[in-house]
Amino acid sequence: MDGVVNNETVAAGIDWREVVDRLPAGVLVCALDRAVQAYNPAARRLLGAEVERDDVVCCDLLGCRRPGSVLEDHCVTERAAGSASTGGEVRVDVVRDDGERVGAWITATRLQTGDAVLIQLRSGQAGDRRRRTEQHWEAGRRLRIRALGRTRLETGDGPLAGEWLGHRPGEVLKYLICERGRIVALEELLEVFWPTAGRSGAANVRQAIHTLRDRLEPARSGHGSSLFIEGRKGGYEISREHVWIDADEFETVAGAGIAALNRGDDQAAYAALERAASLYGGDFLADEPYADWALGQRDRLRDLAVQILRGLAALQRDAGELETAVGHLQRLAELEPFDLQAQRDLLSLLIQRGRHSEALRRYDVVRRRWKRAFGEDPDLSLGELAPAAEEE
Repeated sequence: MDGVVNNETVAAGIDWREVVDRLPAGVLVCALDRAVQAYNPAARRLLGAEVERDDVVCCDLLGCRRPGSVLEDHCVTERAAGSASTGGEVRVDVVRDDGERVGAWITATRLQTGDAVLIQLRSGQAGDRRRRTEQHWEAGRRLRIRALGRTRLETGDGPLAGEWLGHRPGEVLKYLICERGRIVALEELLEVFWPTAGRSGAANVRQAIHTLRDRLEPARSGHGSSLFIEGRKGGYEISREHVWIDADEFETVAGAGIAALNRGDDQAAYAALERAASLYGGDFLADEPYADWALGQRDRLRDLAVQILRGLAALQRDAGELETAVGHLQRLAELEPFDLQAQRDLLSLLIQRGRHSEALRRYDVVRRRWKRAFGEDPDLSLGELAPAAEEE
């Protein structure tokens, strides 16, 4: 980047506060507590935000920890403060105050003075996928995989998509996601995807892995090592260092929320359970509905989502936040359409809120679904629910 502020500038005794205004590139200077201390006109034009407010932090402007952002799992200032660098140039989508989404490349470095982090920005159009092959960039690269719902992939260069996700390389990736945390033997992949291939099967596996790596890391040299799909003796494994998977964070946060709920810490429980609920975008690997190898994890994660939504609904109901509780119960009822207790809880709360027409429509849907599936009416009656709802 031309015209930057760096540690050499600070070491030379030049006041960066005077320098930043003259730079063509956007610059933010943040304190270690993330508060924005200084910025220049280029940053203001790019971000389109009210940077002047005293309470503005970098996360407000760059989308740190915002669901779906490249920076979802960390703050750019905190990362640079702890490691002296973001690990390379990262592309983010900045949401301006007017709602417009603007692509930007950012780097962050802790200043030699030690009391601030300098963040440099330059414009990058959405979908900009220019290659970054420098060693410092590769060392900081991460692949983000959303496996809850339909499979979605993203690196610092932007989203990765295409029909290949539904072909063998994509299916192999999903299998490795399902078996993350262990080495998957070549013979295992052969048995799952090429059971009748005979002698040519091993070559099919290797070709699928090669194609997969090319899709995930287009800048990788033909036979260079892969950051994301690691070769192990006799098999392959998803990198735990360079790959983030939403299902892992979902389980971690959900576990913390359930533990807090069990010990009676309602505030901590709600924060964690709400985060977990936002991560649950649908069934695990929903775009592989008939893959028997995904069923075990799909059912386990769905059961965890059910616990989360029940817990959130109970917390909100106890707090008197009935409309929010209705939202959680609606989601639970759709997730588990044959869970009569979930349907009872939702119908009762709808009646309590005076939403009788909606309760009647939902009851009719539940009754028809149940009769189609089991040949009889469910053990569920609006007449029984109405008095109970009125008592509450």
